[in-house]
Amino acid sequence: MKTLKYGFYGEDDAQKIFLTNYLKQLSQVKFELDEEFCNRFRARNKKQVDEKFREVSEQGLLWYQHDVFFVGRDLDSHSSNDYELKFEWFRQRSSHSPKILFMIPVQCIEHWLWYLKVKQDNPHSTKNETLETKPRYDAKTAVYGIPEAVNAISNPTVDHLTRHFDIDWLDSRSKSFRHFHKQIQSFLENKLD
Repeated sequence: MKTLKYGFYGEDDAQKIFLTNYLKQLSQVKFELDEEFCNRFRARNKKQVDEKFREVSEQGLLWYQHDVFFVGRDLDSHSSNDYELKFEWFRQRSSHSPKILFMIPVQCIEHWLWYLKVKQDNPHSTKNETLETKPRYDAKTAVYGIPEAVNAISNPTVDHLTRHFDIDWLDSRSKSFRHFHKQIQSFLENKLD
């Protein structure tokens, strides 16, 4: 099985944990996180992601020889127009490299996690409720039990929810996850051809 080394630059641990566990579930290749790189280049907030992602991703691809690079940034909005604008904003500033992929959850990563929690808590439910228009406060409270969780609380919760999840089910619920998942699929199709 082919191994692809990857870098990540995003605004929090929850995004990195989600990404790591998601990639482990893909069967076409084995993804290997460059931990040294991620420990050296850490964003503290979305402003740093916006300001430094191009420089950091280029260093990852050129100097660290990453096969693919992921940028994680919460959208902080549920507007599809805002989503398109932010994605295009990143794409325009990324030197159009097909090796840079963008993970932009609508509002915040906790909305993707909230979908997973609903599925985990109600495995046989067929209800298709839109969660991404609900406030961030509600998403974080639903996922962590409190609106602002420190990493000691949030990281194990994120790991638990994402260790094994139905990718196709989440794809059917969240447009922003679907867009991210399609980027991965397209990248893998081109990489493995």
